[in-house]
Amino acid sequence: MKNTLNKFNFILGILSVIITFFPGMLIGEFAIIAINVIGKIINSIISIFPSIYLRGFIDIIFEAFAFTAIGRGIGVAFIIFIPILLFRKFTKLNINWLPSIIILVPILLWFGGIRQIERYAELYEGLYFVSISAGFILGTFLPLYYAYLFSKEVDKS
Repeated sequence: MKNTLNKFNFILGILSVIITFFPGMLIGEFAIIAINVIGKIINSIISIFPSIYLRGFIDIIFEAFAFTAIGRGIGVAFIIFIPILLFRKFTKLNINWLPSIIILVPILLWFGGIRQIERYAELYEGLYFVSISAGFILGTFLPLYYAYLFSKEVDKS
């Protein structure tokens, strides 16, 4: 019986990731908004002082890329790392997290990536749109890669 449960331990991981998906997506969206607000506050404080520094095209593009990648990364990290850390801390179950990570890739690409990029395609154009899209891609796959490495490390110990 215990051997059979060990073979299907990934189902509990998938269910826990499904539970944290919606809160994680909301946290990611709110993180992007909060980071943009903080960035605008910092820019308005800096603009009070006279300087030769003007916000250029590269600065605005990098800001869009970085803010989107960080906000998206916070949301995706919440989706995958909260269940991993909760199960690691409060249970003795050895859950295989790889199926959860693999299932998250198409779900995040559709619900979080393609639909968001379609929305931004209507609002922005050119290089700004490309930098936001690259931020979404980096913010999606970097936490999943680190979750994969973390789950491999937990399995070894």
